[in-house]
Amino acid sequence: MKKYVALVLVSLVSFNISTAYADESSDESISASYEAEIKKLNQKISELQKKPDSKWHVDTYIGSEQERDHYNNWDLQLGSINTSPYAGAFIYQDNSSWLYDLQFLKTYVDRNHAYDRTRFQFGVTRSFPFKIADKDASFKLRLGYRNDNWNYGPKKISATALTRTAEERHEYWVKPSFSYKYSNNLSFLASFSFRFLDRRLDYAQQNTSNVSKSDWGHINEHFAGGTYRFNSKNALTLYYLNINEKFVNTLYNKEHFLWAMYNYKFDNGFMLIPYTRYSLKHGKQSFRNTDNVEFRFKEKDRSRYGFQSIYPFTKQTSLFTDFYYRPEQTWEDGKKKIKNHFIFMALELRHNF
Repeated sequence: MKKYVALVLVSLVSFNISTAYADESSDESISASYEAEIKKLNQKISELQKKPDSKWHVDTYIGSEQERDHYNNWDLQLGSINTSPYAGAFIYQDNSSWLYDLQFLKTYVDRNHAYDRTRFQFGVTRSFPFKIADKDASFKLRLGYRNDNWNYGPKKISATALTRTAEERHEYWVKPSFSYKYSNNLSFLASFSFRFLDRRLDYAQQNTSNVSKSDWGHINEHFAGGTYRFNSKNALTLYYLNINEKFVNTLYNKEHFLWAMYNYKFDNGFMLIPYTRYSLKHGKQSFRNTDNVEFRFKEKDRSRYGFQSIYPFTKQTSLFTDFYYRPEQTWEDGKKKIKNHFIFMALELRHNF
């Protein structure tokens, strides 16, 4: 009997010992699995921290332009001051290749309160970054639309010729550009702007019905050149700029410029950018009547000299200014004409959300 009791006791002890070892092994297994899951979770958190959620940003601006023309340049604006308040925005997302923009503008003329001009435009830009010999490059394509409306207000209507009273433009833009960063100091940029204009011109004449004429025109503005950065504060940009405008029944214009800008950044972040668009040769202007027949030809020097500046109040808010003076000179029939002292000013408040 004692032998059986001893056998049972040995069996129970052995079972308890094996069960204890089994429970300990199970706990270690659970602990190892838990640590593995924690490790995986930490890895996911680390990956999420490296790739934060893309946020939308809106860079807004509101400002006003003022043009002072001291020459008999356009009907109803002789020696006038044009003031154009405007507002707009650029919209984009982090790590995105898309950029959206829009703008609204209104113009007032001090010497013709009946004059009315409005503008609305929007566009989209797609960027295609790539490498050339391990150096950064990018191709961008901007597509846009602009609508301009002019109403010149009441004026003296001729009895012998059509008098322009209003105009509307539908502009469609195609703007490809290419940039290449050769080094930290030297970069290049070429930009091409093709603006196709669907224009409607309204005319009036005494004792006759009003007349409207619609035609397609274009404005091409292409420039190419480079920027050299001497250091973090100083940079010089040089471009060749070509302008070719065709306004049916109004004006054909061709001009060539050297566009130079010097950029200096002060310690407080203030940037000053003196610039010039220096005419490389006389511009050719062919003035057209309502039948698109040339009635006057002029050569012009429309060089401009000015500066831009950007003052940062904070990282998100800044003030932009632009000013230039254009001592326009005109040659007609080989004779030098009076200068047109044209002044342009702009003041713009910018804020990034």
